[in-house]
Amino acid sequence: MNRLLSYWFIILLVSLYGCTSKTVDKEAQARNDSIKKYLDLAGNDSLDSKLRNKYNGKAFSLVDLSKNDTLTRFYLNSISYNYLDIKNWVGFSKIEKIHFKKSIAAKDTLNLARYYRYKGGYYRKNKIYDSAYYYYIKAEKFYKKTNDHYSLAKVYQLISQIQFILDDYTGADLSAQKAYMYFKNTDYKQFQVEILILIGSTNHNLRDYENAIKAFKTAISLVEKYKLRNKSISLKGTCLNNIGNAYREQKKYNNAIQYFNLALKEKNLIKEDPVIYGFLLNNLSYCKLQLKDYSGFPNLLFKSINLLNYNDEGIRESTVSYVYLSNYYWAINDSLKAQIYADKALKIAKRFKSPYYYLTALSNAGSVSSKKAPEYIKEYHEKNDSLLFVERNARNQFYKIQLETDEISQEKETAIKQKWIILTIAGAVILIIALLLIITRQRSKQNKMQFQQSQQKANEEIYDLMLNQKNKEEFARQSEKKRIAIELHDGVMNRLASTRLNLNMLSYQKDEETINKCLNHIEGIYKIEQEIRNIAHDLNTEIFKETNSFVALLNDFVATQNTTTSSKYKFENDAALDWNHISSGIKMNIYRIIQEASHNVNKYAQATNVIISLVLDKNNICLSVTDNGKGFDTNANSEGIGLKNIKLRVESLKGKCVIKSNNKSTSINITIPFATV
Repeated sequence: MNRLLSYWFIILLVSLYGCTSKTVDKEAQARNDSIKKYLDLAGNDSLDSKLRNKYNGKAFSLVDLSKNDTLTRFYLNSISYNYLDIKNWVGFSKIEKIHFKKSIAAKDTLNLARYYRYKGGYYRKNKIYDSAYYYYIKAEKFYKKTNDHYSLAKVYQLISQIQFILDDYTGADLSAQKAYMYFKNTDYKQFQVEILILIGSTNHNLRDYENAIKAFKTAISLVEKYKLRNKSISLKGTCLNNIGNAYREQKKYNNAIQYFNLALKEKNLIKEDPVIYGFLLNNLSYCKLQLKDYSGFPNLLFKSINLLNYNDEGIRESTVSYVYLSNYYWAINDSLKAQIYADKALKIAKRFKSPYYYLTALSNAGSVSSKKAPEYIKEYHEKNDSLLFVERNARNQFYKIQLETDEISQEKETAIKQKWIILTIAGAVILIIALLLIITRQRSKQNKMQFQQSQQKANEEIYDLMLNQKNKEEFARQSEKKRIAIELHDGVMNRLASTRLNLNMLSYQKDEETINKCLNHIEGIYKIEQEIRNIAHDLNTEIFKETNSFVALLNDFVATQNTTTSSKYKFENDAALDWNHISSGIKMNIYRIIQEASHNVNKYAQATNVIISLVLDKNNICLSVTDNGKGFDTNANSEGIGLKNIKLRVESLKGKCVIKSNNKSTSINITIPFATV
């Protein structure tokens, strides 16, 4: 019974959950339908902006902000765009903050790109162009990480427009070319025309009139073929005007007038695009002024000014209208009106801070005002248009490089894919080579280790030989001690004992005969003394006492060095030195110094020639040991024991020691005072 109740309870819960889920789904669907409806109404630009703003607010009120899914972010993006379009900056800023936070949290690259794009649009509409450019560049970086190539191309178009407004024509041309690279192979013909007009305008300002005319004519062919229209401007009228401008800049005034008149004949142009009509009247007026054809003046220009007051772009262009009015009145000798219209042109140009219009107005003002001419001319030269042109080209050269790099990158994408197999094979080959190098290195290490082991074994054998030699020397020393002990014991000690016993007789007998016998024993004591002296002399034989024995000893030393070392030793002895009259102590120290210096040469210098020289200088013995080895740093803090011993020996003899060394030779120069013995 309990199991049956549990079964029915579970069925009931499932049924209730199913009904609840369906209810929730229906509610969510209804909310989404309402949001879409209000978004469509808010995006309808034919409705009043207040009504669109109201619908946009209703759409936002229905969005569930507790969620952060793709649909929620899409709704926020659409609401943000509508607020931007109707210029509700407060609503735009509020929605964009929410949109940005949710996009960051979700790591939504596409919505971040849209955020930066709309942020750039906000600053563009508020004419803060540097900030607009900054956010469009940020949007570009994020769009590059997505597959939304259409939006990326639109961002390039927007960047180009900003650069054009800021007179960065090279940058504007490059950005427009990037946008056109995408649009030219699509069905977005309207965008193609808009970008072609932009490309033509940038080329015109870069004075590349041939390419400018080519771009405008291509745009006209698209407009006529697909019967394209734009709510804001007359596409064909704009292109005809710009072609006329290109001919005008080349001073082909008749050709220019032909295109201006064609544009003015466009049906409904004055109603659809009064600003373009005003531009056309200005351009037509300029060409007629250059040809001195004053028919229709000044009404052509007054009509142009009235039409150009339609928007900021037109008002800025009215600067030119006033300049042409000034030129007309100057041509008919009405200097007062010429001055009045020149001042108006200058005033409008200063307001908009555009280099082209300002320099045009400044140049004209300088030509019609005799009083202020020097001031205007000076200011004009300071802001000369040609210098600005050169500066722009230099400043923006890197944009050209950037476009070329992008084109090369696109061309290489296919080639890179094809090279993967080659790279894989190359990687395998490199890996094999690396393995071979590792194996070779391991074998080299093994050989080196074997060599070190054999060297260590040889060192051990040498050590054993040295130890045996020391043992032999110690055995000889002990044998010599025993021999001396035997001689002292058997010879001297016995005779001393005998003499002591014989002399002991004096303690008992002191007669003359006994005393005479004892005198003979005293003579024996002298002989014992001589024997002890001989033994002592044998222990410490004065090897330097015999005539020329010191020179012979040095010659033997040099001969030994020449046979046992790789260096060639040479001994030079001053004949004026009489070694028989020089103390043994000095000779012994000189010998030890030469030994130590030679030892250092053999150990460190790697010399091929060594010269040992002894020279007499008054009462000084001058010793020099010179080699042609690699030398050492005499200023180094550390000093070997050998050099210290040499210096100590020289100091004990009250002499002087000077050591000189470079990378080619070393010399030890010692001066020792002496007194003859």
